[in-house]
Amino acid sequence: MRVQFDRYSLDTARRELRAGSALISVQPQVFDVLVYLIENRDRVISKDDLIASVWNGRTVSESTLTSRINSARRAIGDDGEHQRLIRTVARKGIRFVGTVQEIPPSAGVAPQLEAPGQPALRLAAHDRSCIAVLRFASLSKDAEQEYFAIGITQDIVTALSRIRQFFVVAGNSTERSSADVRQIASSLGVRYVVEGSVRKAGDCIRISVQLIDGGSGKHIWAERFDRELGDIFAIQDEITQSIVGQIEPELGRAEYERVRVTPPESLGAWELFHRGMTFIARRTKDGNAEARRLLTRSLELDPGFASAHAAIAWSDAEDLFFRFADPDPQDILTRARRAVTLDDKDPLAHLAMAWALTFARQPELAIEEARRATEINPSFAHAHTILGRILVHSGRCSEGMQHVKLALCLSPFDPSARQYLNVLAVGNLYLGNDAKAVELGRHVLQTFDTWAGRIVITAALGHLGDLAGAEESRVEMENRWPGFSIDQVRRNYFVFHEPYLERLLDGLRKAGVLEK
Repeated sequence: MRVQFDRYSLDTARRELRAGSALISVQPQVFDVLVYLIENRDRVISKDDLIASVWNGRTVSESTLTSRINSARRAIGDDGEHQRLIRTVARKGIRFVGTVQEIPPSAGVAPQLEAPGQPALRLAAHDRSCIAVLRFASLSKDAEQEYFAIGITQDIVTALSRIRQFFVVAGNSTERSSADVRQIASSLGVRYVVEGSVRKAGDCIRISVQLIDGGSGKHIWAERFDRELGDIFAIQDEITQSIVGQIEPELGRAEYERVRVTPPESLGAWELFHRGMTFIARRTKDGNAEARRLLTRSLELDPGFASAHAAIAWSDAEDLFFRFADPDPQDILTRARRAVTLDDKDPLAHLAMAWALTFARQPELAIEEARRATEINPSFAHAHTILGRILVHSGRCSEGMQHVKLALCLSPFDPSARQYLNVLAVGNLYLGNDAKAVELGRHVLQTFDTWAGRIVITAALGHLGDLAGAEESRVEMENRWPGFSIDQVRRNYFVFHEPYLERLLDGLRKAGVLEK
């Protein structure tokens, strides 16, 4: 649906709201509220109608509902006093009363949004980063390969759309008509462009993919995927998942480089969120503190921003897990629940819930939340890792390690990939593969030196009988984390499968770790 009202235009396919040519940054649920009101403008909409449509019938507080309606009003220049476009009907509900004109689909590469009384306007750059996926080129005349290239393109558009921090231009807008990527990016109003090609050679197929800065035309990332042909749909799914898993962190890095020289007071809620997530990725006490400062500012601009609430819960959870600080686990759970209530389609919100439920010692519920995050975004490598971690500590080592290995395949160059190896080190320790646990653990320490990683190495060295190495590791632990003891591990290292916990503690005892 594409419509105009007042000086605004709304496009549901692109999920865009504009005032003239300027894009208005709108939270997903606020956008959904606005769309539902416009689609049902011939009647009064009750609160129950909104809850059933936007929140799928889940319990929603009065304050959340009011916040979304007020945000929808603000987005289109309305307010509760004037009610030019969204009118409250006492004791009945609300109704969209603006004059709406439907816009027929337009042809060409770049759909034009026409403001009343103005010529067609080129799409403007987005506050929230927008990506165009160009149709992948088929490098042969094989009709089956052409279908494969089209399918890969469509699947990547769908998969990237699950990353809530970015807008993705719909596939029918991305037919390539120019060799200049910068011209395409400008006409579509996007910041990044994904392009690629498909080549078949015998029983093999090669997919080449590039992520390009639409402003400069420079390549941000490029990769090649070679696969043997078998089940064409299985290959398509596998390659799509791998491509999106690697593009997501590259987009994050590109966004950070773009905004890092911009004063925070000049950034919008989405940009502040993205900047905050970059600091969380550092896995340091100071990084988490700076992230929360930025995220708090983001919420001042948009109090109902689910992802920012989830990120604060996430940073607090990281502080607790890595012993950077001692936030109240109940506060983490409350914040994560708020994020899920605000937007239950946000994978980060469900992942924050998984962490929070881990600290509440509710592993089965934590597993459900982590699974939900991977279902919403199957290419979310960190979600697979957290799911794997909880499964491993719950006695399901093999299943958990498979999720971590998938995360490493999805995002091998992500700075967090070293952390993923730590979960594999833990799994090998629990399964009795102590030498492998030490090997993996030492890889982790090269860039990710925390007490959680050193515990695994110390315990594995204890089991191996390497007394000198175990003592060195234990002394380092005691120097860096005063009070390190068996009791502290019981309290702060969340292992839910008793045999695994006992093997961990037994290895630490062999290394000379004191009980208290």
